[in-house]
Amino acid sequence: MMGSILHLCSLAISILNPVMGELLREKGILYGQIGTDVTLFCRADNHRFIQWRVNGTRVALSNNTKVQNGNLKFLLTELASGGNYSCHDETGELLHWTRLELGHAPSKPRVHCRAFNVFRISCEWENHQDTTFPTRYIASYRDPQNQIQNCSADPLYKNICHIDNPQIFTSLPYVVNVTAVNTLGSRATLSEFLAMDIVQPNTPKNVRVKPVFGSPRRIKVRWDYPSLWDTRFELKFVLEYRPTIISFWSRLETALLKETITDAIPGELHLFRVKAKEVLDHGKWSDWSPEVTGTPWAETTTESIKPTTVIWLIEDTETEGQPSGPALSPTSVFTSPNVLDKYVFAVVSIAISIGISVVITILLLWIRRIKTEPDKKDILTKKPLTFC
Repeated sequence: MMGSILHLCSLAISILNPVMGELLREKGILYGQIGTDVTLFCRADNHRFIQWRVNGTRVALSNNTKVQNGNLKFLLTELASGGNYSCHDETGELLHWTRLELGHAPSKPRVHCRAFNVFRISCEWENHQDTTFPTRYIASYRDPQNQIQNCSADPLYKNICHIDNPQIFTSLPYVVNVTAVNTLGSRATLSEFLAMDIVQPNTPKNVRVKPVFGSPRRIKVRWDYPSLWDTRFELKFVLEYRPTIISFWSRLETALLKETITDAIPGELHLFRVKAKEVLDHGKWSDWSPEVTGTPWAETTTESIKPTTVIWLIEDTETEGQPSGPALSPTSVFTSPNVLDKYVFAVVSIAISIGISVVITILLLWIRRIKTEPDKKDILTKKPLTFC
C-alpha cells in the first residue's frame, strides 16, 4: 500500500522536477517568486558607471531597490516590479537586458472525487492561489490492482478527469494523484478513497406537485431518477416539505418515485424538495433538488349563478268562436338573470296554496262531521214502533 503511494510520488517527481530556488532563467527571461529578493546582473566592469532602466524609463532607487556593484537588487519583490530591464554605461550604450516576471509557485491542488453513478468516477481539482503564471495539471491514479494509469481528461473542463468503469464494489482503495505545474515549480496532492464511499447521485429531477381533489390536507408529489444515474441500480429518497409560514421541514423516506403528504395546512403555500442515495446506504446523499411550491385543494366558497335562459314556445292558434292570439313559439327567447328567483318564488307560492287548500278541506270535513253527529244521536234515541 505505502509502496504504491511512494511509487506515485516518485513518478510525479521524475516527470516534473520543481525548481528549488526562487529564480529560473530561460531565454533572456528571469522568473522570480513574489516576496523574495531578486538580483539582476549587468555583466559589466564593476568600476564603470551603470544606469538601469525599466521599460525604457530610468529605475527609481529606494530602500528596496538598490544598485550594488553595477547589479540591480530588489528586496521583497512585488508583482509591480516585473518588466523589461536594461543596463547602460555612461554613454547610454546598452550593456545587457533581462525580462523579469514575478509570480507564485502553485499550491497543492484541492482534489474532490465523486461517482455520479457506478460506471464513472469523476475527480475535480482547484487551486485558490493566483500564480500569475500559466499552470497545468497532470492527473493519474492507482487502481486496486496497483496499476498506474492516466486519469482521462474531460473534453470540456480542464480541471476534471474521469475513471471509467471502476471496480465500484471492491474493498481496495483507489489513489488519485493530481500535480500542479508552472514555471516556478510543482505541487502534488494524493487522494485515497474506496469507490463505493464516493457514490453520490446527482439531484433528482422533475419534481412536481398536485393537490388531491376534495382533500384540503393532502398533496401528491412526484419526481424522476437523477439524469446521470442508471435506473438498474435502485435509489432511496428523502422528501422534505414545509408551509412557507413555518421554518422547519417535515420529511418522508421512501424508495418510490411518488408520495402523498397528509398533513398539509389548508390554504397555505408549501415548499418541496427531494434528495437521493444508493438504496443500500452506500456513499453520500445527493444535493437537494430545486424547491418547488404547491397548495392543497381548497373548496370554492362563492359560486356565481349564471343567467338562466327560458325558452317559450309560442304558436298562432285559432279556435272556433275565439280570436286568434299568441301561443308558445320556438323562436321567442327570453333571458333574465332573475328568472331563477321568480321560478323559486312561484314554486313556493304553489306549495303554500296547496297547503292552504288541504287545511281548508280538512277543516270543512271536520265541521261537516260535527254537524252530522247530533242527527245520529236522535236516530239512536227514538223508540221503536209497537204493532198490535
